[in-house]
Amino acid sequence: MPEPVGLGLPELPPRPIAVRRPSRRIQVGSVAVGGDAPVSVQSMTTTRTSDVGATLQQIAELTASGCQIVRVACPTQDDADALAVIAKKSQIPVIADIHFQPKYVFAAIDAGCAAV
Repeated sequence: MPEPVGLGLPELPPRPIAVRRPSRRIQVGSVAVGGDAPVSVQSMTTTRTSDVGATLQQIAELTASGCQIVRVACPTQDDADALAVIAKKSQIPVIADIHFQPKYVFAAIDAGCAAV
């Protein structure tokens, strides 16, 4: 098969998959998000947050697979109570996903969660 013949035209740069809209850069624990920061890998646990062992195991698995930020659901007081241990032992920043209870926001902040 013959080699393609160049026409002397400049090559077009590759098209981005999507254009990022301008945003403000913030820190979620040690991970920069928004602005010109690289896109971060985030996920959410599927365990009951109050099951500290299972939640930490899942966070460890997510971390090993390249996850940089993890969200944990916090719909109950038991879940809010578990946040302190989870946030302390997690290798990546933990975001508390609060479900309609403002008092859990304060528990998450006191527990050391990276964001709410």
